[in-house]
Amino acid sequence: MTTDPPREVETVELRDGARVLLRAIRPDDAPRLQAFHARLSPESIYLRWLSAHATLTDEEAEALSRVDYRERMAFVAVWPPAGPETIIGVARYALIPGEGPGVAEAAVVVADEFQQRGLGTRLLLRLIAYARAHGITTWVSEISAANARMLRFIQRGGLPTTKRLEGGSWQVRIDLNG
Repeated sequence: MTTDPPREVETVELRDGARVLLRAIRPDDAPRLQAFHARLSPESIYLRWLSAHATLTDEEAEALSRVDYRERMAFVAVWPPAGPETIIGVARYALIPGEGPGVAEAAVVVADEFQQRGLGTRLLLRLIAYARAHGITTWVSEISAANARMLRFIQRGGLPTTKRLEGGSWQVRIDLNG
């Protein structure tokens, strides 16, 4: 069930004054996703995928860029806000089969040179609002125990969270209605 992407785009200002555009992902973003992935450091790739993942294959990029905008959704941050687009961040969720209604896996990744500038926060706030409007009540994420920055980020978000350590990674549940 694929629908048209939401048309709303938003230009946001980061902490350092840089302006970036947030918009829904589109199927034609597949090659931009591959280029984005190729620019990530090995550390950022590992923290996102919890494994080495040197390249994003054509099939993976295609699957990640094709969402139904309800049960599977993603927003991208692009820079510059005008001109040829370069993806610099992605926040996404996907319903988890068998977990019950409203439970989705969530992930975010930001280009290394845009980290620590508020972009991850802007992407997640946009995704949270969208998720809530589409009946998503809980996000589940697996986060490397070494990813202290993401764990602090989640804690600062102020939403009710439970977590348990399992095999070197945190299994985190976030109540979006909290």
